Amino acid sequence: MDRIFIIIFFLLFLGTISFSQPKVDSIDYYSEKKELIKAINYAKKKSDDFLAQKKYFDFCRISVRKSKLFGTLNDHEKALNTLYKALSVSEKNKLKGRAEIIEQIATRYSIISDTNRAFKNYYKAKKIALTEKDTASLIHVYHNLFRLHTTKRIDSSYYYMKKKFVLDKLTNSISGLSFSYNNHFVYYTLINEKENAKSYLDSSYNFAVKNNIKSSIIGTLSNYGYYYMQYENNFKKGAETYEKIKNEYKDDLTTFYYVELYLNLVYAYEQIGDYKKANFYSSLAYEYSQKLYNENLSDKIREIETKYNIAKVEDEFKEKSKQLEERQSRNKKIIFIFVALFGFSLVLFYFFYQNLQLKQRNKIKELDSEIQENIINASIDGQEIERKKLSEVLHDNISALLSSAGLHLSAYLVGHKGEIPEEIVKARSLLKEAHDQVRDLSHELVPPVLAKLGLYYAVQDLCEKNSNSVIHFTFNFFGSNQKRYNEDFEIKVYFIITELVNNIVKHSKAKSGYITLEEKNDCIIINVEDNGKGFDSSKTYTSDGFGITQIKARVKNLKGKITITSKINAGTLVYIKLHIPH
Repeated sequence: MDRIFIIIFFLLFLGTISFSQPKVDSIDYYSEKKELIKAINYAKKKSDDFLAQKKYFDFCRISVRKSKLFGTLNDHEKALNTLYKALSVSEKNKLKGRAEIIEQIATRYSIISDTNRAFKNYYKAKKIALTEKDTASLIHVYHNLFRLHTTKRIDSSYYYMKKKFVLDKLTNSISGLSFSYNNHFVYYTLINEKENAKSYLDSSYNFAVKNNIKSSIIGTLSNYGYYYMQYENNFKKGAETYEKIKNEYKDDLTTFYYVELYLNLVYAYEQIGDYKKANFYSSLAYEYSQKLYNENLSDKIREIETKYNIAKVEDEFKEKSKQLEERQSRNKKIIFIFVALFGFSLVLFYFFYQNLQLKQRNKIKELDSEIQENIINASIDGQEIERKKLSEVLHDNISALLSSAGLHLSAYLVGHKGEIPEEIVKARSLLKEAHDQVRDLSHELVPPVLAKLGLYYAVQDLCEKNSNSVIHFTFNFFGSNQKRYNEDFEIKVYFIITELVNNIVKHSKAKSGYITLEEKNDCIIINVEDNGKGFDSSKTYTSDGFGITQIKARVKNLKGKITITSKINAGTLVYIKLHIPH
């Protein structure tokens, strides 16, 4: 089952972009002739015309088409720029149909393996589609949520699979039903019900061939390859199936599909023992993955989203400032009228005016403070996402490549007769050392115990790692030790506690530290205490230190409360209360 998600993911991703689209003049004409640059130029001209004519709905629709063309060319930066511009126009003009734009944004993130942002935007699109009764977008969202949930949450996978299937039957969507049959194969494969899986796979293939749905034919052939290898142990037949896809449908496969196809061929030929072909396809998979992903891409994409969020906050600030200025202008007129009519009330109104000005300044300060907190939280979110992304890249890509290189060296040594050259032995040793160092770095970025076992065990491990002859940390938990929370919530809470522990170790000069987690009334209560030198928390300081500022901003972003109590030479107690997300 180790390779199941690569093969299933290949099939499911075919379904994310292959549903039928309405014909749009020259865009479809140029696309069918594989003249994508002409299609993009046509779409750009039309979108500029629609924007100039203030036909905002038409502008948003053609922008979605244009982003898909950029995606086909593997230019995810321009695809997301196009989508975020359309989303901004849609929001400013309060248009319907935003669900489709946000669903496409989520799909772009999913293609480049930014799962966290993909989930966030798919859920947002689902909420809007349900509110606006946008069935077409809802089908896409359910399909993609099923796809993303297959790797972790089987119950959720079943839920979204059924939701999509019901809508496909309701709308009598031929392509949608074809992919729904494929989804059933995936689900029953995950729960190891071989007969049901095979039955749905056969139905899907027959349905796709009958209705000439090429993308579904490719997907079902890929799943047949998996079926041959997983259940019939026939790796030769599996390899032949993937070779058939590569040879007969090469014009229908994008860079992403080629990466997954080559990885499947690597696995098949490794099992057969044909290491030469396995190494050949491994090189191709790496080459295509480099086309799909580069280290600057995530930074550029984060910059696109950050610019969109900052622009949105600035627009809200300008709108509120405008309202305040209009209110101030009205109040001035009222004051001047009353001054003219009632001269004897001049002093009274003067104080009223000053008080009103003070309140308005305070409101502007509050807005500025809110913007600063949003920027801090956006920065922290970006750091946590990039930390998790880098850890996944190190573990899943670089570590896998080093392991693969070691495998080929081992295969060479097995087939080599006579004395083994010292350089080969040293090379294998260096590869192993590099692999171990990459693994250790991956674990430092995101502790594996947090991802695998959850918050309780991660905090317990944090206390053990920071305890030594100088300071000892004690951890207590009141609740279910085995309970898992939302992954994003666990990461945020863990790094809040990590920052507090670092403060104790670096600054408190304490000998003992105590961390307590308590689950109570759908809330998690965190107490972090030390017996160090402390400080006078009753006094107001000009700066709490950037670490404390980050913690307070993060707690506020989580809709929680934080209280810091400390006295000089009497230690420090930090109390945090957070609502558990559902």
